[in-house]
Amino acid sequence: MNNTNRALNRILILVIGLLTLLAGAALLAITTVHTIRADYRATAPTVHGDLTGWFKTIPLAGTGTSWGWILILAALVLIVVLLLIFIFRQGHGHHDTLLREDTTSGGATVIDSEVAEQAIQHDLDERPELLASHVSTYRVRRTPVLKIVVTCRRGESPRQLAEHIENTLTALDTLLGRQIPALIQISGGFRARLSRRTRVARTAHAR
Repeated sequence: MNNTNRALNRILILVIGLLTLLAGAALLAITTVHTIRADYRATAPTVHGDLTGWFKTIPLAGTGTSWGWILILAALVLIVVLLLIFIFRQGHGHHDTLLREDTTSGGATVIDSEVAEQAIQHDLDERPELLASHVSTYRVRRTPVLKIVVTCRRGESPRQLAEHIENTLTALDTLLGRQIPALIQISGGFRARLSRRTRVARTAHAR
């Protein structure tokens, strides 16, 4: 639930992982395999000479510098910029405002997300059948949505736990005077793995 495409995340991680793996495998092979190390020592001067010669064929007029180095530097800067954009986009789906309503012409009523998050979290902390829980608020299609992730103990009924969370959300809706869209994700334990309950835009269903 953030602004970054999930497929793009996985592709980028896969590409970086493969490149890192290949680089590590190459370095390991050069340092441990005698024949590969010998071939590397024999070919490295030739490769270095070819690259140096290529750079000399595209000099930057009157500067003594090659266009090749500028192109490489530009490519590295572009990669850094793209990585920074990717990093800064992570987690931007999180939203700090749960409700905002213009009550008068001169002011508005704003309810911070932490109000609902702490209220629900306090209720979940008192449930002994839970191993862990986390409540957060995200903005989905310009609408704040509560995300409730819980891990229950083995043997506990996820359906009963989902019903309890539904009741808590209904009480919150009554307190705020409107319905708040929410997503409930339950995991942990054999029975919980067989049943995961999701509640989005006031609609609950088991999957």
